[in-house]
Amino acid sequence: MWQIIDYVICQLAFSYGFKEVKPAVVVDKLIEISLDFLTPGRGTGESNWLMRGWRSLERTADRASREIDIRSDLRNWDTQYSFMHHELVVRYAAGLITSSIAMTALRWIRPKRRKAR
Repeated sequence: MWQIIDYVICQLAFSYGFKEVKPAVVVDKLIEISLDFLTPGRGTGESNWLMRGWRSLERTADRASREIDIRSDLRNWDTQYSFMHHELVVRYAAGLITSSIAMTALRWIRPKRRKAR
């Protein structure tokens, strides 16, 4: 009986996560995080206001060009693998995460079976 309940609840959780996630927001946040890692931060040689301004311009331009590259790679992915669109991948991942959370919650809430002696 518990197996059927587990199956149904996990399927409902997957469906809910798949439907409710907004892939554009998730992709934008992932791009922002990757740009934070890929774009170098402050370096040496920023002792005066001119060099700080120049470095800030370089950093902004580098960040914008990398973002364009990442988004064009996503577009290329979508054309090359049309059956697995990047937004669909995000939806599947969200569904798997919600299903896993639901299964963990069920195991935590469900009464533990005692072994017969």
